[in-house]
Amino acid sequence: MKQSAILFCFSTAFILMASSCNSVLQKDYEFHYYPEKNIYYDVGNKEYIYSLDGGQTWDSLFVASGKEPATLGNKQVLHSESHAIWLNNAQHVQQYNGHIINVLASDTAVLNQGLAAERKVKRTVNPAPQNKEPEKKPGFFKRLFGKKNKD
Repeated sequence: MKQSAILFCFSTAFILMASSCNSVLQKDYEFHYYPEKNIYYDVGNKEYIYSLDGGQTWDSLFVASGKEPATLGNKQVLHSESHAIWLNNAQHVQQYNGHIINVLASDTAVLNQGLAAERKVKRTVNPAPQNKEPEKKPGFFKRLFGKKNKD
């Protein structure tokens, strides 16, 4: 009886330690997701993760400042067990109504029309054409040797 009680205590302790070690070893990454631009911000590494070809390839940009840019729009806080958050991008786009940006496509003007900033059109005034006669240029030898003085 005494042996079974000790064995029960050790097995219970072992199970508790194994389950707590598993939760300690399992890391949780925090990201900010900006659905308007389909960009992730890795809070731990201070880097933005973005795609320019509609989510086919991903790149990152390290930003040392802690300021949040206002041009990215509203953010969603996401937690992931994997550092590769972009693998779930299709789910995030659907869940948060994200906009996939593809600047490498041939018809980017149509795809990203709503994302482009308004630009002011610079108007130039063309001067009225004048009827000006072209100047006569001296011949090749006169330009090469200059005028001949007759003294």
